[in-house]
This record gives sequence, C-alpha cells and structure tokens, in this order.
Amino acid sequence: MKNLKLILMLTMFLSGILTVQAQTKTKSPKPGISAGVLAAGNLTWFQVKNHPTNNIRYNAGLGWAGGLWLNIPLTSKLSFEPQFQYSVLDYSGNNNPFNQFDGRLQYQSLPLLFKYKVGSDFAIIAGPQIDFTNSIQNDGPTRYFKSQYESISTILTGGFELFPRNRVQVYGRYMYGISDLKSITNPNKGFDFYNQGIQMGVKVKIYEKKKALPPPPPPAPPAPVVVPEPKDTDGDGITDENDKCPTVKGVAKYQGCPVPDTDGDGVNDENDKCITVKGLAKYQGCPIPDTDKDGVNDEEDKCPTVMGLARYQGCPIPDTDGDGVNDEEDKCPTVKGTIDNKGCPELAKQYKFDYKKVLFLTGKAILTKSSKVELEKVVKAMTEYPSLKLYVEGHSDNSGSDKINIPLSLKRANAVKTYLFTRKIAAERMLTKGFGSTMPIDSNKTPKGKANNRRVEFSVREN
Repeated sequence: MKNLKLILMLTMFLSGILTVQAQTKTKSPKPGISAGVLAAGNLTWFQVKNHPTNNIRYNAGLGWAGGLWLNIPLTSKLSFEPQFQYSVLDYSGNNNPFNQFDGRLQYQSLPLLFKYKVGSDFAIIAGPQIDFTNSIQNDGPTRYFKSQYESISTILTGGFELFPRNRVQVYGRYMYGISDLKSITNPNKGFDFYNQGIQMGVKVKIYEKKKALPPPPPPAPPAPVVVPEPKDTDGDGITDENDKCPTVKGVAKYQGCPVPDTDGDGVNDENDKCITVKGLAKYQGCPIPDTDKDGVNDEEDKCPTVMGLARYQGCPIPDTDGDGVNDEEDKCPTVKGTIDNKGCPELAKQYKFDYKKVLFLTGKAILTKSSKVELEKVVKAMTEYPSLKLYVEGHSDNSGSDKINIPLSLKRANAVKTYLFTRKIAAERMLTKGFGSTMPIDSNKTPKGKANNRRVEFSVREN
C-alpha cells in the first residue's frame, strides 16, 4: 500500500507539472480526446530477490490482455493515457526447487501512461501501473491460493508506440515490478517475488473528438470608386485622358509614357542594344558576354578566350604534369607519363623493365636470381618517383588447383613486395593481389609456357 500511495502521488504530481509546463509554452493546436480498445500478448516471469542460495529461476510464460484506453492530450505532443486491462500472466517454474509456482494469475491492470510523440509515426510511453489480483490457476503439483499473493501490486513500465495518430496503433512496453507479490501466508519464505515481463499489443481507436477550425476572416471591404477629374497628374504636358501613363512622366512619342524597357533590365529601349534580353548598363543593355562560348561569362571566366568548363572557372581541364593526359583521366597527375599508360610512367620503356623475367621456382614463392636483377629497375623507378604506388599482381601456372594456386600467387606477389621492402621501398606504397592460374599469358602444356605463367605483373599509379 505504501508503494501504491507513492505512485498515485507521483502520477498526480507529474500530471500537474506537465500541464502547467504545457500552458506556459507557446500555444500550439492540440489533438482531441480519443479512446478505444486494445489487445496484447504478455511474456512474463517472476523476478526473485533476496533468496539465500539464489537458485530459483523462472522460465518465461505467455499470457494475454485485453481492455480499454483513454487518451487525454496535455500539449500537441504530450498526453496522459490511463488504461484498463484484463490481464492474464503466465508463470512457468522449472522445479528448482520442486515447489515453485506453475500456473497463471489474472489481474485487473491499470496502467497510467504518459505518451510523448517523437514524430508522426513514433511515440515514447512511460508511467506506473497498478495490478489488482483477481484469480489464480495452478498447473503444477503444489497448490497455491489467491490469499497467498498480494491483492494489489505495483509496476513501473516504459516502451514505445508506432503510428500514434492512426486508427490502428502498435505498441510494446517493458514491465518491472516494484512491490513484493507474496503475502505473509505464501509458503516461499525469506525471499521476494516481483513481476517482470514484456507486453506487445495493438490498439484500435474508436472515438476521437475533432477540434473545430476557426472561422475564416471576413472579406475586405471593396475599395471606393474614385472618378478622376481631367488633369495632368504627372505634369508631363499630356492630359490624363490622353496619357497612357498618367502618373509617370513620359513623352508624347510614347503617348505620355516613359521610353519603354522591354526586357526590364533598367536600360530603356532607345539605349539598349539587346532590347528583348536582360543585360547590364555597362554592356549597353546586353548580358555579360561569353567570348569563348563555353557557358561561363567573361566576368567569371579565367580563360575568356579558350573554351573550358564551369568547374574549372571557364578554363580547360588542367594537365598538371604536361604529359598530354588531363588531370581527370591521368592516373599519375603530378608525374609525367604516357598516353598509352593513362598518364603514368611506363617501366618497360623508361627503365627497360621486363616483368616476364620476374620468375619463381615451381610450386614456390621463391624469386630466381635473375628476377632480383630485374627488380632493381623497379627500385630505381620507385626511388625516382616517390609519389608513385606500385600494384603487384601474382600469377601461377595450372599445376595443382586454384585452392593452392591463388594463395601461392599472392605469396609470390608478397615475395616481390618483401624484396622491394628490403630495398627501402615503403610497404604502404605497394599493393598486392593473387590471381592463381586464372590469367595465363602462355600455354601450360610446355615447361617454358608454365615458367612464363609463373609471373608477377606490375603497374604504377599515384592513388
């Protein structure tokens, strides 16, 4: 009863505070009061506390609930929602000890929930719940009676609700008991039972009070009719009855109106060289010119006489290293290369490097002596171009399966990487990959062809 009084006082206090707070905020439209029915499933178990050996465990039991709800808005987002539920909670022991309670308790439950709408389709719910024990049913060998459980118990609960503005709403909440369920006549002495569980359910709205819309403002009174007297309002020498612009000084040539500005650019037609196109006075009424016709006007074009692109301020795509491959297509934009190699240096041409001479012993990732001589050319290139990255692809012949060959080819690529690393080429500048026997360059039917297929291929990039 002490916990029950505390929860009732807390509920009244929170409701009062939230109502006052809502009234002090900027007023916004609130939804109307709504009500409906609900149905839910309960997954529950006893939470056992203060047991001397802590050997009592309860399995989760499945029950159900049905009832009514009433939603009372406090603000446009916050509302108070009391519910009345007929709840069946199932408790399943595991005979540890043998006289655990097996069966179900039926409650009349009174959740007192506060609901806050986070968005149009999601809300948070929280609050206390009061349960009134109605009946008990035993399924186990030990007899239990209603008198052995408290007639009133209390729970704290919190969860979520989906589609809070719709007719059909889905919710889920966690229930945590804060009062001992056992009465003094319960045979389980020396420890406490607390309800614990999860409820998932559906609410159906059957009533909602709609807020009346405010009446529309009255129509504005009609403007008074003014009958002008014949006069020359603008003082341009043309009487108003003959003046097509009686309040603006004009000239007789334009029937009392000013010299027209057809395109509305502030330059009258007599001084405008582009009468139907908006322009600027500094260009005699014409738009800012685009000399090179690249879509970027001369005032914003850094290369006004050469066609370019807007993202380069009217200039062509740059070629930083001047190798004939523009930076957007150049894989090595700061290092001169060749068009055939996408702007990167060609090791074969510049350093007479022949990757076909980088060979391995059959079935092994061991470089031949002649391979190391050839790799010194790669060391020289990587040293002369410190911004380059080296891509090393390992390949094998078809001896054995690719379950062996692919790891072997990767080991061969890594053997090259390791050798270059010993020659002071940083590891992060080298990327390796193994392809096994999937990409032969020669026939695997001859020893020479197989030797050629046991190879490592190389390419360079700056990224």
